[in-house]
Amino acid sequence: MSFFEKIPESTNVSPISKELYLKGELKESVLLLHGYTGSPHDMYYLGNELNKAGFTIYIPRLPGHGTNTQDFLNSNWRDWLRKSLDAYLNLKSYYEKVYVLGLSMGGVLTALIAEKFQPEKIVLAAPAFIATDWRIKLTPFFKYFIKKVPKNNPAVFEDERLNYLAQQYWNYDWPSKAADLYKLQKLSLKNLSKITSDTFVILSKKDDAVPFNVKDLIENNIKSKKTFLILEKSGHVVVNDIEREKVAQETVKWLRS
Repeated sequence: MSFFEKIPESTNVSPISKELYLKGELKESVLLLHGYTGSPHDMYYLGNELNKAGFTIYIPRLPGHGTNTQDFLNSNWRDWLRKSLDAYLNLKSYYEKVYVLGLSMGGVLTALIAEKFQPEKIVLAAPAFIATDWRIKLTPFFKYFIKKVPKNNPAVFEDERLNYLAQQYWNYDWPSKAADLYKLQKLSLKNLSKITSDTFVILSKKDDAVPFNVKDLIENNIKSKKTFLILEKSGHVVVNDIEREKVAQETVKWLRS
């Protein structure tokens, strides 16, 4: 089967999953990377607030995200990492200073970029170096036998655009794609100690996807200067949850410092 035969002809980008580029007044830019099964819409609020503060921002859409199930299944960890790297290199060709900010799997991708290219500053928002769901360690085996597993409590939203994404991504577990995430986790954990970037870490005590003890992992492995913002009320998508205004304010303040 050819590459295109795996992707429906009806494939298009969801209206709330479009990439976002906004030019700012400063000579500094911020690359914002969304998470696993997420899309740029998760990063819109924070991106807009950073732009209001003068930063040029770019929010790419990772391959297979924000379109449909088949497109997602046809993507892999190499695609996600390559897209993130290309986005960083493209910004770097225009701006001397490019900061990288990643949510969840985007945090893992941010770490991988930092391990190699050492940007001056990075932001890790609920970085998925480890997962609450221990089954992720079994996905390299299960991916050969199980395509998807329906979740017990499927999400329902008033916004039909969110419902579409839920039906395509969030209401299922995807062993083969979780195995790709697990691969990225292992790659990043190998070289966390090589990161020299100043690091801002945003964690929530109510995050049900990334355990709070990821804080210890970061403290023990990243040797550069670290600053932590600990949230009390937010869920996993810390950049766009109940405390998003605080996240934006503190992120802007830290990047300016």
